[in-house]
Amino acid sequence: MALDINQWLDNNTVSLSGRVVVITGATGGLGRHVVRDLLKTGAKIIMLERSMSVMQEFSQELLKEFPNAEVECIEIDLNQIQSVNLAVAQLINRRIDYLILNAGVYNVPLTTSQLSYNNVFQINFISQYYLTKQLLPALQRTNGKVVAVTSIAHNYVKLVEDDVDFSKQAKKASKVYGNSKRFLTLALSEFFKDRDDVRLALVHPGITLTPMTNAKNSKLTGAVMKLLFPKPAVAALNIVRGVFADINYDEWIGPKTAKIWGLPTVSKLPTATTEERAKVFNLAESICKVIDKLNSLN
Repeated sequence: MALDINQWLDNNTVSLSGRVVVITGATGGLGRHVVRDLLKTGAKIIMLERSMSVMQEFSQELLKEFPNAEVECIEIDLNQIQSVNLAVAQLINRRIDYLILNAGVYNVPLTTSQLSYNNVFQINFISQYYLTKQLLPALQRTNGKVVAVTSIAHNYVKLVEDDVDFSKQAKKASKVYGNSKRFLTLALSEFFKDRDDVRLALVHPGITLTPMTNAKNSKLTGAVMKLLFPKPAVAALNIVRGVFADINYDEWIGPKTAKIWGLPTVSKLPTATTEERAKVFNLAESICKVIDKLNSLN
């Protein structure tokens, strides 16, 4: 029997009328479903994306479906720290109840960012970690929540101190991607470990076919993924669940069965040593200090 998503939403969400959700990657394969699901709860959505035209087109589509919806678009290029700064300037004095870190890239040609890290590491980790820190005052005002979309791929890599962004493994896209998600997972987990003013939910969608995962796949591989794994609309429910469920420091939300199939459930976060957690967090903080120094020079 096919899942009735609207029924699931009725059973697992509450009204977010008057609440503001900021989401990166809002027009992506999962983001579009998350935005629609949260509009059904009455939330106001602020989309952060690189392409204003894509966001505006999606907004018009949403307003036809939800005539009373409040949807706003703010440009952000997560590969450019200056663009992150400009987005922060537009948001810092606004109400923010939820910040969903959904943006991600995978298996793309690697380039080097202004900070000398590859673009996958920059987009998936550095910019979204920095965005979170910069928007913390706004989230503190509402006792808000960060929902960070990580991946089961993060559990198949470990920190390599002389190749922090895995640029030396450029041909292994899954490792470059998994490493960026490991940094996001561990750094945010440590950052929010002892906080009670802003909450964190780490979530993962399992495996599903989206434009990101399909970018370099053959038609056959895409067809197999579509047949075997949950549809994006179902996978997106793991992100939605993160908005409403409070979880512990050592937990995350993802599909119930083998972390691939089934409805969202809370489980133990895959382990990392205390030493690796500390090193990842310290590296994240040192990168942010470099960004702050660059900002002061501009």
